[in-house]
Amino acid sequence: MTDEFAFAGGDCRAFGGRSMGASADSDRRRASACFAMELRAVSFAYDRVRPLVEDVSVGFEKGQVTSIVGPNGCGKSTLLRLACGIARPQCGEALLDGRPVREYASRERARRLALLSQGPRPPAMTVESLVACGRFPYLNGRGRLPKADRDAVERAMDLTDVARFRTCDLAHLSGGERQRAFIAMTLAQDAETVVLDEPTTYLDIGACHDVMRLVRRLNVEEDKTVVMVIHDLDLALRYSDRLVVMRDGSVLAAGEVDEVYASKAIDEAFDVEVCACSADGRRAFPVFPRNE
Repeated sequence: MTDEFAFAGGDCRAFGGRSMGASADSDRRRASACFAMELRAVSFAYDRVRPLVEDVSVGFEKGQVTSIVGPNGCGKSTLLRLACGIARPQCGEALLDGRPVREYASRERARRLALLSQGPRPPAMTVESLVACGRFPYLNGRGRLPKADRDAVERAMDLTDVARFRTCDLAHLSGGERQRAFIAMTLAQDAETVVLDEPTTYLDIGACHDVMRLVRRLNVEEDKTVVMVIHDLDLALRYSDRLVVMRDGSVLAAGEVDEVYASKAIDEAFDVEVCACSADGRRAFPVFPRNE
């Protein structure tokens, strides 16, 4: 782990860390069997002034699309970095498929977990070359991609509808097309769990829905577990199975979409009123400022 995430003299007690008894630990292990990723009493800070994530315990269920929502600076992206093993918590533990994420070698972890970071800059390469980068965890350094890897790249491009852009430079694509190419790279990695950090940032509304429909397709047709940070509440509520609501480094609520919506935790976190509307059998979730 790099010095970027180092914290000298970290003390779990400073952030409300807690221990579990034998019975509670046994119950937690049974519950963890359904989690692709799990955080247990995790805290993280760059200094002692204010923790970015404080005593968070939350699991991300296998086979589900889970969105993490919350105001800017509440710790959403940091939570993802902790869950993926990019950042190391000062206390608590991050698990991947029931095993501490820190125990995985980088290639082994990459075969289980694919991460698309927030707003990646387009490198100077073609779409096909970018998607081929997703096969890195499986390569042995012998140059050309073996047939199985080439087939995986082709399938990822077909599923994300970017095969027609294979020879195009990424810089020449629209924002939505480019994001599809990055998702294709993530899909080519062939990991069971896909983690997306704000996949719709900077996209117009049509492209946002296009990307979110693709996310649902990967979940339903490819049986991918998807965990994502997303800032658009309407998209999160429409396209997710489960929600995690954060505020000030803590989790306010976590559960099925309808359950979390009914709890008003989103309203509390953002100081807004979220209203469900229906038309032609479809739901939307407009957001209104409070006291207006």
